[in-house]
Amino acid sequence: MYFTSIRKVFVVGCIVFVVASAMVFQSTDAKRTMIQSNTTSLNFPENKHGQTYGSAQEDNSADMLPDLIHAGSVNGIRGYLLKKDYLGEPGDVPLYDVDGKTVIGTFHVGAKNVNFPKNKHGQTYGSSADAASPGMEPELIRAIGVDGTAGYVLEKDLDGELPKTPEEAIAIQNSRSPDGRDIPLYDVDGESVIGVFHVD
Repeated sequence: MYFTSIRKVFVVGCIVFVVASAMVFQSTDAKRTMIQSNTTSLNFPENKHGQTYGSAQEDNSADMLPDLIHAGSVNGIRGYLLKKDYLGEPGDVPLYDVDGKTVIGTFHVGAKNVNFPKNKHGQTYGSSADAASPGMEPELIRAIGVDGTAGYVLEKDLDGELPKTPEEAIAIQNSRSPDGRDIPLYDVDGESVIGVFHVD
């Protein structure tokens, strides 16, 4: 009788343990699924070859990056790096059109995780060659003006108007002067214009 009671208590205890473990596992698994869906729900668009494309953020892990990572523009055409090139060693790599096949230029991949200094207005400044992607470029990019003056250009001035569609890209390209355009060259404060920088 004593052993039978102990056996019943043991069996009930095992059942309670198994049920509780299953509930804890389901709860943990549900949380993990929710966290994964939140972190991987960046929903990058895809090109005609099925490659995702978009911008990288500093806190993106490698598995959350798109296949093609935005790296500036050439004559109004957005340029992208292959993810393997973006994550690879520093150096010059091909810059592709959004199709991931057509090479439109080159891009220098710099060392990762560069902490650019900031000026008194809180703007980061430095060389774009030290940035791994445009999302990591400083706000003021080191440049040499037309007269040899060293200064900085605003990244938004350098890129100019970015198209949202291929048709817009063609229209912008056709409207641009074949001789390029001039943009202001700033001192490190990001306010004082000290010269002119020519964009081809």
